[in-house]
Amino acid sequence: MKHELAVAASILNRVKLPKISNEVTELQNESLKPDPDVNVIARCINRNPKLFTKFLAVASFISKKEIGTARQAVDILGTKGVFSIFFSSAIEFSFTSKGDSEIIVNHAIKIATAMAELSSKLKNVKVSDAYLYGLLYNVGYIVLSQFAPERYKPCYLASLMTPSECNKKELEAFKTTSAYIGVYVAKKWHVKNSVYSGILFQQTDIKKCPEGKNQAYELINLLNIARMVVSETEDARYVTDEVRSSAIQSMQRLGINNQHYIRAQKVVKELGKELRSIPEEVLGNEEILLAMQ
Repeated sequence: MKHELAVAASILNRVKLPKISNEVTELQNESLKPDPDVNVIARCINRNPKLFTKFLAVASFISKKEIGTARQAVDILGTKGVFSIFFSSAIEFSFTSKGDSEIIVNHAIKIATAMAELSSKLKNVKVSDAYLYGLLYNVGYIVLSQFAPERYKPCYLASLMTPSECNKKELEAFKTTSAYIGVYVAKKWHVKNSVYSGILFQQTDIKKCPEGKNQAYELINLLNIARMVVSETEDARYVTDEVRSSAIQSMQRLGINNQHYIRAQKVVKELGKELRSIPEEVLGNEEILLAMQ
C-alpha cells in the first residue's frame, strides 16, 4: 500500500484540481468551533451568489423543505449539516469545467441523490453525509481523467459495471488506484473520517462498526444500491450481475425495501432531466460495454 499511496500522491501533484471557494474553508473552521457563530456561517454562505443558489437547491432537497435563506438552513440542518451541504454544493459548482470532469460529476450527483434519498430511511446516517460521500467516492477518476484522458476510461467503465475488477485494472494501468487518489483529495479537504474510510474501502467487504462510530459500512452499502438505481435510470446500459447482486445484498443488510428503492429511482429520474447520461465517447465502444454485461 505504501508504494501505491506514493504513486497516488505523485499523480495528484501533477494535476491541477479546481479550486474550492474560500468560503468553504471559513465555514468549516467556524462549524468546528464548540459554539459556532450563526451570523458568521450565514455570511459565508451568502458571500458567493452563484454558489449560494446551488446551496439552496441542494439544502432544500436534503431537508425536504423549501429553504430560502442561510439562517433558515442553519435552523433546519444545524451547523454541521450546513457545512456538509455547502461543501457538496461547492464541489458540484467547481468540478464542471474541464475535460470529462462534468460527465463524471454528473454521474456522481445522481449517485449522491440516490444515496441521500435511501439514507433518509436509516436512523444512524445523516442525509448530508450520504450526499457528500456520493459526490466524493469517485473523485479519484476526475484526477485520472486529467492525468491520462484515454487510459482512465476502461478503469472508469469497470467501476460502473464490475467494481470488483476496477482496482486490478487501475493498478495495471497506473500502479495505484482511484481510491488512493481519492483519499488524498479527501484528506486535503479535511472531510470526516466516515467519508474518508468509505472512499478507501469502497471495494472491501467492510464490517459494521459495533459502536456505530464509523459509518463507512452504511455508506458503502448505500453506494452499492445507488449504483443499481442510477444504472437503471440510464437505460440499464451498465447493469451487470455483479451490480445487481451487490445491490440486493446491500438492501438486505440495511433494511432497504423495494418501496424505498423505487422512490430513489423516481427522484434520480427527475434529476436526470437536467443531467447528461454518460456518453459512449467516455465509456468506450458498444462492444466493450456488451462484453462486460
